[in-house]
Amino acid sequence: MKPSLHYSPAYDRLSPEEQKLLEEDVKLTEEAVKVSQKVNKQKHSTRNAHAKSFGFVRGNFIPVANEAADMCKLMGGTNLGVILRYSHPNFFVTKGGSEYPLYGCSVKIYNKNVPVSAKFPLVNLPVFITNSVSKFLNIHIRANKFFIATAKPFSLSFLKIPGLFMAGLRLFFDRELLSILRNMLKVLDIEKRFIATYAYHSVGCFRLENRVVKIRLRPTITRKTPEDPLMDQREAVQEYFLQHELSLDFQVQLGIDDRKTPVNNLLKRWREKDSKFITVGKIILPQQDVSRYETLVYENLSFNPFENSEALQPVGRMQRIRQKIYNTSVTTRQFLNKLK
Repeated sequence: MKPSLHYSPAYDRLSPEEQKLLEEDVKLTEEAVKVSQKVNKQKHSTRNAHAKSFGFVRGNFIPVANEAADMCKLMGGTNLGVILRYSHPNFFVTKGGSEYPLYGCSVKIYNKNVPVSAKFPLVNLPVFITNSVSKFLNIHIRANKFFIATAKPFSLSFLKIPGLFMAGLRLFFDRELLSILRNMLKVLDIEKRFIATYAYHSVGCFRLENRVVKIRLRPTITRKTPEDPLMDQREAVQEYFLQHELSLDFQVQLGIDDRKTPVNNLLKRWREKDSKFITVGKIILPQQDVSRYETLVYENLSFNPFENSEALQPVGRMQRIRQKIYNTSVTTRQFLNKLK
């Protein structure tokens, strides 16, 4: 049996400079959520990221016997349900199908009998574009400032664009430049197809009790689907689930050591020859009318992974900064939407 990479709080530690930037970003995140209804012209306040939803889908989670995890034990039973939210990472809610095919699939697994749940925000790219917490925070801070500025009368939001551009440009002043460029090319190489046919990955790691893992969700049967640059994903999701069911494999990839499976190197993909993905559960999404879920109740749902039990918490420095941002975004959005 291969060795396991065990969780340590050291994986989550931030520097004083990063903590200071995070505090600034958290304040801006709260303000961005407060103006999101106005900016996005919605009837409710929207998320600070992944604001554009293509639909919620409900189904069942069926634990699978495996060597990595006892999902029945972790979830407190066998009668498990699941809610998926397909989305785009943009702050802005745009119309039609003109978005670039970077997509999210947030997964909420829950016990139907007792109040136990686990949430996993996933994206259709297995790597990230930087390991630098400070550079990412600087980009997010400037993106928040730009978003907030668009809500003001006689908006001068265009004045925020140079700062956002410069923050993005600083990504390339890095000793890991070749890895960054390689991952940028992977982003540019994504073809637009039906959103439910992609494999989705965790941005960073999670705890699996005392071990460290990455998460992947992929269709049980891979079907080739045609590229369609103008596809309206919301319509496609509705049409598909009116006629079909979908089976997905919920998988974990066990960390084995800090060299081959590093926690805080998000530029590096863990190779399957070093650690294979293990299916710990099957998600079955039956035929359904997903338009029924286009309500404030569903849009107000939280997919905050930091609400998970200690045994299923996110791990890593980039994950740690997301904790305060997630908490602030969710709390502000749910409070404002309850007032409507």
